[in-house]
Amino acid sequence: MHGSSGGRKMAYRKRIIRALLLLFLPLQLIGLERQPWFSDVYEFHFLGGYTYSYYSKVNHAINQLTSTSNDHLLSFGLEFSPDPNWSIDGDLEFVQTPRQHFGFRSIGVQGRYLWKDDIIGDPVSFTTGFNFRFTSPRSLKDVSCPHHANADFQFNFALGKELDYFRFWRYRIWGFGEIGFANAGSPWFEGLFSLEGNYDDLHKWAAFLYGGHGYGRNSFVDINRFRGYGKIRYKFVDVGARYGYRLNVWGSLRFEYVRRVFAKAYPEHVNFFTFSYLLPFSF
Repeated sequence: MHGSSGGRKMAYRKRIIRALLLLFLPLQLIGLERQPWFSDVYEFHFLGGYTYSYYSKVNHAINQLTSTSNDHLLSFGLEFSPDPNWSIDGDLEFVQTPRQHFGFRSIGVQGRYLWKDDIIGDPVSFTTGFNFRFTSPRSLKDVSCPHHANADFQFNFALGKELDYFRFWRYRIWGFGEIGFANAGSPWFEGLFSLEGNYDDLHKWAAFLYGGHGYGRNSFVDINRFRGYGKIRYKFVDVGARYGYRLNVWGSLRFEYVRRVFAKAYPEHVNFFTFSYLLPFSF
């Protein structure tokens, strides 16, 4: 009897461990990063965020919106560096808009390699990477969804430079670019330029410019028959700012505001408000 009880306890423990693995292993593939600096080796960076956005018009749209589109996006991410030169990350998105109830929108995974590292003495930091994103068929019919098809593939690079002040970096400037293609439609290009500041590793701020250009054949957006931006020749430019405050060992709280200042065959005059929480941790 005692042996049987011990066997049941061991089986129970194995089930708990298996459940925990199933819970945490996918998180290693959550949270797509762009900046050319990785986390410390064997350290995880968890990022959870909520974004509220709204707009009233889609540029070059057929059957224009009849009311403001109020959108809610919930995202979770995790970055992990198994080696000083490698980073694995991804993200998981849930969304609610006037065209779909709250539910899963997309999941993305990414791998990046650090070729140059200015923290250890190189002139700049330089990374290249590849990522894949799957978008649900339901979300792909929503004009608020920025993805291109059910399966998006992207090659990217990032280049940046930090200016240090004693123990912490004080300012840094960096840029990011990516070329994408999908299982339907035409290629696209997106780019980001960011200027960031840091005070005593407690207050961090950023100002950035983000834009993209799709090379699809259609110069209009059919909202009622929308199937992703892969077949649309769109353009957009966003301007944004972010502020973060570190909560000692409990991570950082961040607020971000983005305004779309230019759009062609894309939602225009969009306002984005994002609240996020960043937590570095290790086992």
